[in-house]
Amino acid sequence: MARSLWGAADILRGRVDASQYRDVIFGMLVLKRASDQPGVLRVPERALWSHIVGYKGKALGHVLNEALWELERSNPEVLKGVFEALDFDRRLGRAGLKALIDHFDRILLGDADLEFGDEVGRACDLILSDFADSAGKRGGEFFTPRSVVRLMVRLVRPQEGQSVYDPFAGSGGMLLEARQYVDEHYGDSADLALFGQEANGATWSMARLNLLLHGITDGSVLHGDTLTDPLHSMEGGRLRNFDRVLTNPPFSMRFHEEKIKHPERMKYGGASLRNADMLNVQHVLATLRPDGIGAVVTPHGVLFRRGAEGEIRRAIVEDARLEAVIGIGPNVFHGTSIPACILVLRGENGGPADQRGQVLFINAEREVVTGRSQNRLEPQNIEKIVSVFREWVDIPGFSRVVSLQEIEDNEFDLNIGRYVGTSSASEPPLDVRAALFGGVPRSEFEAESAKFHSYGIGLSDLFTPKNVDYLDFPDGGCAATAARLPSLTAAREEDFIRSCRSWWEEAASRIAERAESERLLMLRPRLMASFREELLSNEILDRYQLSGAFAAWWSKRHDDLRALSLRGFSGVVDRWAAADADQSSYPPHGLARERVLGVLGADLCSRVEKLVVAERQGLVDVYRSWGDRYETSLMDLERQSEAAAERLGARLKDLGYA
Repeated sequence: MARSLWGAADILRGRVDASQYRDVIFGMLVLKRASDQPGVLRVPERALWSHIVGYKGKALGHVLNEALWELERSNPEVLKGVFEALDFDRRLGRAGLKALIDHFDRILLGDADLEFGDEVGRACDLILSDFADSAGKRGGEFFTPRSVVRLMVRLVRPQEGQSVYDPFAGSGGMLLEARQYVDEHYGDSADLALFGQEANGATWSMARLNLLLHGITDGSVLHGDTLTDPLHSMEGGRLRNFDRVLTNPPFSMRFHEEKIKHPERMKYGGASLRNADMLNVQHVLATLRPDGIGAVVTPHGVLFRRGAEGEIRRAIVEDARLEAVIGIGPNVFHGTSIPACILVLRGENGGPADQRGQVLFINAEREVVTGRSQNRLEPQNIEKIVSVFREWVDIPGFSRVVSLQEIEDNEFDLNIGRYVGTSSASEPPLDVRAALFGGVPRSEFEAESAKFHSYGIGLSDLFTPKNVDYLDFPDGGCAATAARLPSLTAAREEDFIRSCRSWWEEAASRIAERAESERLLMLRPRLMASFREELLSNEILDRYQLSGAFAAWWSKRHDDLRALSLRGFSGVVDRWAAADADQSSYPPHGLARERVLGVLGADLCSRVEKLVVAERQGLVDVYRSWGDRYETSLMDLERQSEAAAERLGARLKDLGYA
């Protein structure tokens, strides 16, 4: 579907400016989808696709414009004002319009033609991401990377029957992800109320269309500047409050204090602010219900800038409105390379009682995968961040629970580096005695011994005793022993992979029981928990590595599992076969169950095996580092130097020079 939509962009290339692609493509997409799938919208005769395709005159642009106008008139609650900026007459000549219509005529958009009900919407997300890439700095104004959106939604966990609000809605990604989260965790998001506001007219139109193409017609996304005039209010003009608030406001935007309505939102101050970052944070706080949870993206300057921002920060922390600060590093967002962070905020009731007077700091910069043009969060990275946030735990170099007193001692500076180190774990200081006289310090081995023991490797496999405090490498030296490590770890590795396969046998039966059931995808939390518990006892991988492996596997196989929940095992085989030119390798439907479960299980176990191999290589690297540091001592070098001097003297004597 995404490739088909990019095919439309190829037709537009050279005919219209690239910034206009999305408007044209979305307009055509809505017209075709509305006709192909009855019930999505009320479609008058002049907006029917058959009327557009059958038109033989010259004024194709007028026909398309008229179709959009008629569609809007028939569906004002969904489409009013959405197509104001789109004029086919001005943008494309007849040849281009004819090519575009022919192209969309070949794209079948009825539910019966689509694998999943949200396939069109997901394809739109993919091309919006590409548009954001190509738009440079402006791309960040309308599109938040979906990995960041998924992280934020999982941090606040929206539930059935709640309200979700994005005051800077962009293309609507936060609202869409919240709905998907509720669908997957509770089975039905029908009573999840979605609200948003967006200042940019073109972006607001795109958000409305994006929701529509995801099958959402009851969301309230309004057009206007949230900071100066928030439009979602209750009777009497009081601002509406929400259960969950998720947003990524423009960084460091300017504002005019005299134009701001509902100044009660800024209870912590703001008259002398130079930009709106802290006003946006306060807007989130002001629109949360007392027991609500919010997440907002901000630049790092919000954490440490002094003056009025410092006073606001102090008041927010003292009021127990700040729950967590999560740094996700630079170059994650479209159009800017500056580091960003996520603030998790609470309503007036504050967070859980056992967390009062504390703030969790997470330094997730090393959890971000470096890309060519933009860094990104992978499913396993998101899983670790969310798990640590849920468990509220300290992990050296990654997370730390900090008391209000310590924050106060630091003058309410929330710079993550003050509380969580940013450097990777380093080697211990060089042991001078070992460097002079030889041997590996026993203390260094003991610091790493748990990792070796998890693979069944003991001290005697690696060293021979030198004395109470030092160890020697065995005969053959460090390199020979390092080369033997894979054979020493093989038995434990095989046991671990057998445990993984054993777990899968039981999990596969649970998955099979829910085939062709909408509740299949709701197995994720329980399957992950049992997977982690089953394999954690082997001590080779930690809980975050195991959870991350499962999360990455689930994300990769998500569409297969969706197909299994909708159409059973044969449906999964059919989708694989449709994507493969060589269909001879796919079994008949009678054998589909074994094939599907076999492929899914092999994929998960393969991911685990790669992690195990990486951990083993880590042991080899540690062992070799001891060789680099201590295998050759200063005394050894002196002996080698003396021997070399003797050989040189003897040679010079033979030559008659001495």
